[in-house]
Amino acid sequence: MNRYELGIVDTRNIIKTLQDVYNYDFKNYALTFFKRRVEKFIINQNLKDADGFVSKIKAEKDFFEVFLQNINVGTTEMFRDPSLWRVLKEEIFPQNIKDSTSFKIWFPEVTTGEELFSTAIILKKLNLLKNVKFVASSISELDIENTKKGLLDPKKLEVNDANYKRIFNEGKLSDFFTQEGDQAFWDTSLIENTKFIKQNIIFDDYPKGIKLVLFRNQMIYYNQILQERYTKISYNGLVSGGHLIIGNNEIIDYWNSDKDFTLINKEENIYKKKLS
Repeated sequence: MNRYELGIVDTRNIIKTLQDVYNYDFKNYALTFFKRRVEKFIINQNLKDADGFVSKIKAEKDFFEVFLQNINVGTTEMFRDPSLWRVLKEEIFPQNIKDSTSFKIWFPEVTTGEELFSTAIILKKLNLLKNVKFVASSISELDIENTKKGLLDPKKLEVNDANYKRIFNEGKLSDFFTQEGDQAFWDTSLIENTKFIKQNIIFDDYPKGIKLVLFRNQMIYYNQILQERYTKISYNGLVSGGHLIIGNNEIIDYWNSDKDFTLINKEENIYKKKLS
């Protein structure tokens, strides 16, 4: 694959175009990450350069939607970091959902749907799925539609099955999906109680009354301004005592974060909103 490199002026022009034309503000994404993703997209779309990208983005709304899907980094596998999912299965879910009739879980950026379906499978096996409502949001309408369809990458089945077996001693992951030729689909009844939201980047609107936010391995792609904004939005969306789970390489650290959250599991980066 040929290497194409954006200059800083071209990168800023692209960010300005995306905001001017579609009101999507990428300026607080980590610049190196954003630049690298756009470079890869330009190559994959057989575009000549940044000017070609800008012209096509301005002219074609469908092309912009394809770009939004590609700017996100998808979840690589089901039950990624199995130790976290064991904590959810053995501690967080049983202790907090058993007596609840409307336990609301928010996935702020659904890309390929693995975390949503991983959560639903655990709750199904615990017989708690009926007690839960999911809210799944994304900047990409294409990602939302693929998640609704339950699209599953067959190439990931081996690692997905291995992770499943590290969490459950009984049953099979194949109980929850079907294969049709070279395609595979999750059982979408697992997510029938899900509200999907097409969002903008800065979350002008966000759900309230949330009891658990799963927002893992996304903030590493933002600068400090956007990291703090997302963390405060999670705080405002959570009920007192609600949980926020972030990625292993991420941290909640802003000027008054110790007044907002308590770190209750350092190994799995599980935070709890302090009582108001």
